[in-house]
Amino acid sequence: MTTFDDTYALVVAEAEAEGPEAVAELRLLEDRYRLASDLISRRRSLHMTQRQLAAASGIRQSEISRIEGGNGNPTLKTIGALARALGAELRLSAT
Repeated sequence: MTTFDDTYALVVAEAEAEGPEAVAELRLLEDRYRLASDLISRRRSLHMTQRQLAAASGIRQSEISRIEGGNGNPTLKTIGALARALGAELRLSAT
């Protein structure tokens, strides 16, 4: 059985073989899904629904759904509004 880590290692290797542009695109996707995962985790830890987060942040529930699904392209303003509504702060981390 192939694990997620095995499959992901293949994706990384393919991107590296394709060159810097493919690696950069992969990194952008990783950032997008990390944001989605962090948003979902924080919202759930506060026992909030997407609808409640929408009311607290002023961001449409449909946009929150797209972001959490990894399909949104939120602006920094949107991310900031969501972070404030969740009592979180934006930080850069080196990975």
